[in-house]
This record gives sequence, structure tokens and C-alpha cells, in this order.
Amino acid sequence: MIRFIHCADLHLGRSFKTALDMNEKFTEEAVESAYTSFKAIVQEAIKRKTDFIIVSGDIYDQKDRAIRAQWFFKKQAELLKANNIPLFVIHGNHDPVFGNKEMVEMPDNVHIFSTEVSHTVCHTAGGEKAVIYGFSYPQAAYTENPLPFYNKIDDEDAYHIGMLHGQEQGQEGHDPYAPFTLKELVEKSFNYWALGHVHKQQILKKDPAVVYPGNIQGAHRKEEGPKGAMYVELSKQKTHLEFIDTAPVRWENIRVPIDGLRNIDHLTEAINNQIDRLPDHKKYVLVLHITGVGDLHDQLSDKKSREEVVAFLNEEYSSEKTWVDRVKVRSSPPLKKDQWKTQDNLLGDVVRTGDSLKYDGEWTNILSPLTDHRKIRPFIDEITGELEEEIIEKAETLILSALLEEREY
Repeated sequence: MIRFIHCADLHLGRSFKTALDMNEKFTEEAVESAYTSFKAIVQEAIKRKTDFIIVSGDIYDQKDRAIRAQWFFKKQAELLKANNIPLFVIHGNHDPVFGNKEMVEMPDNVHIFSTEVSHTVCHTAGGEKAVIYGFSYPQAAYTENPLPFYNKIDDEDAYHIGMLHGQEQGQEGHDPYAPFTLKELVEKSFNYWALGHVHKQQILKKDPAVVYPGNIQGAHRKEEGPKGAMYVELSKQKTHLEFIDTAPVRWENIRVPIDGLRNIDHLTEAINNQIDRLPDHKKYVLVLHITGVGDLHDQLSDKKSREEVVAFLNEEYSSEKTWVDRVKVRSSPPLKKDQWKTQDNLLGDVVRTGDSLKYDGEWTNILSPLTDHRKIRPFIDEITGELEEEIIEKAETLILSALLEEREY
């Protein structure tokens, strides 16, 4: 068995993109967060006595690699060297090889793949052999399919691991660099595919394991949730995968329904209840999504009012674990069914259809195929007139609310 940590998309030196300027303490932690996350990955490797670490591209955020980021990576590599842990690295579209001169000399436990697909052999302390394949981007926009160049060597006793920074063709939201298909990967008969480029953690296939670990630190609101690395135990019989959450700052999208909330005090209490559920060992940048139906909708739809809500929330949490980045409103005002009933539009159609179901016998006509069915009839008979009206009311409210929530503030 071999044990290793697979990470990708460190993006050292990347900016942290928020809608508002954070306070000084939060800003400092956010700027350092990618560095802190990689430090935690290195410490996990040392603690778990892994055989090696794989970094599948985009170590640095820019092709002009910051000297500070290079020096940091070197110092972490030296820590790993002191614990006999090698690093296998490929460069991706953010930090391609072409035009980049290494300003810092890496220790000899760091193997950086060249711009052509090649392989290297790692002999573990436990007597196992891993053959690791990969290549670094020659330039940022690498659009060829590299899979034809990944040729497995003839060694059935070894573990074969492919490193690739690119986009599986079923994925969306990223530039389609080094495109490939899952079928092509599986046909290579490798034991593990260590992917990078897609920032969302995904296991595309378990056997053989094909894994995107995601990036190690979210940098904006679309990169929400846990971020970190994948710990892998690989044997000939099975693969054990464990995601390690190492990001010190986490983006979270929180839904706050305003149904039944009469004032800002109630809204603040509802937000506090959501925040209290978040684990204490992280810092959080929050995007609050106001949903539901209620009297607060009109006030929160006003931009100035939303800005004031964000400001006082951040004053309240200034020394806490959270920063509210923005409030997005997808709620709707109290339903005005009597008013809409006479309107010649979709809202009016929904209300009139609801009335028809409740009062004109349409409900009975719709259910007749079910009530005439011998096996289903006993269940339908349990729907009383009161429950029947409640079901129609709830359906009507859901449809109207969804139509009104189509506009976002």
C-alpha cells in the first residue's frame, strides 16, 4: 500500500475578492489564507507519514511567479525533505513554464515535470514502487488533448499515477484547457488520476480513482464550502479517499427565509441562529440570500437598506468569526391574491386556477384516474376536504413565490 496527499490549485499570491473592504484583522487572514492552507497540508503529510505529495498544477496564481510565493513553497518543501517526503509537481495554465525563470532553487525532493509527458519512479519506505506521470503547461492556453502521450510502462507490480491539469469535457465553469474525457482516463489503466484545474472537489470515478481535489482556499463567493486536499491510501485491492479540510477561511452561502419575520430584530436573530451552527475553528465570509415571503421584502429590496444591514452586521461581528460580504434578496412581498385574481397575467392565471381547483370541482376531475384505481384509491380517500384545500393553497403559494423571486436584488 502507498499513502499520499493529492492537492492542486494552490494559487499562491491570489487576491481575495470581496464586495466590501474587510476589517484589518479579517483582511490579513484572508490574504494569508492560501499559504496557511498549504502549511496545513504539509503538516498533515508529516503527521500521517505519507510517502509523497502530489501538486497537480497552478502552484502560483500568476505566470510572473511572486518571489515571496516561490520562497514560501521552497521552505515548505524543505520541511518535507527533513521528513523524507518528496513532492511531485506540474505547472498549469496560471503558472506555465514558458517565459518563467525560477528565481528560487528548490530542494532535491521536488520533482517538477517538464513540458512533455514523462514519468518518474518513487520508491517508498515500505518497499512499494509508484510510477508517476505528468507534464507542465508550456504556455497558458494549452488546448490540446494530452492523453495520447500518457503511455503506461510495463510494470504490473508498481502503482501507476497520472497527474493532469485540465478539464474533463463534462465539467463547466473553467477554461477548456488540456481537454479530455473520463473514458480516455479509464482506458489508460492507471491506478489513480490526480487532476487539477477545476476548483470544486469531485470524485469523477472511484475505481480507478479519478479525483479533482479542488483548490486549497476559496477566493470569492462562487468558491464556497470546504477547501483542502485529498488523502489517499492506494492498494491493489481498494482505494481509500479522505478529504482534508485545510482552508482557514471559508465562503458560505446562507439562506435566510423572512416568512413570519416582522422586523430587523427578527431578521438579525434568524441570521445569528444560522451563524451559530457554523463550526468555530474557521473564519467565514458570508453571502446572505434572503428568501421566502414577508413584510421585510420591500425594505430589503432597497439597496441603501441592504448596505445598512451589512454594515451593522459586520459591526456586531467585528471581533467574531464571520464577515458578511453581501446580502442578496430573492424574497417576495406578501401575496396579494385578491388583487391578482382580476389581472390578465401569469399571477392572475395561477390564482384563478387555484380557485377553480378548490371551488369548481376540478380537483375531483384531476384525481379521478387515481380514485378509480383499486390499489391507489384507499390512499386518495384519506385526503379530506380540509387537507385538499391545504394542499392546493401550499402549491399556489409555492408557484406565486417562485414567480416573484425571479428578480434578484
